[in-house]
Amino acid sequence: MIETYLDKTDDELYELLGAALLGDGLGISPEDKDEHRRFGRGWFGNKRRELQRRICHHDKLKGFLGNSTSDRAIDAAAIYELLQDLGEDSVNAGVLAVLIARVGLGTFCANAPAV
Repeated sequence: MIETYLDKTDDELYELLGAALLGDGLGISPEDKDEHRRFGRGWFGNKRRELQRRICHHDKLKGFLGNSTSDRAIDAAAIYELLQDLGEDSVNAGVLAVLIARVGLGTFCANAPAV
């Protein structure tokens, strides 16, 4: 599933996230795309701490933290699987997994709040 998102730009990923969260509507006008992108980016920023709590201390990802030579696609696949286990739908899980993997799991989880 994450393969669908790996070649997308961050803006495209935020747009997809916003569309999934707001409901697609027609999504054909530039204003709709801009609104979806803004909403997705804002939502991700607002949920960052919660996502860190849910992801960064989880046993499934401990082996990926602190590994400076990790493959972002492998990280994204592991994050995607965990998010699905935690109840995220496949679109949100895929988009979030790729966004987090692009930041880098170690960077994303730096100073993660305790569970």
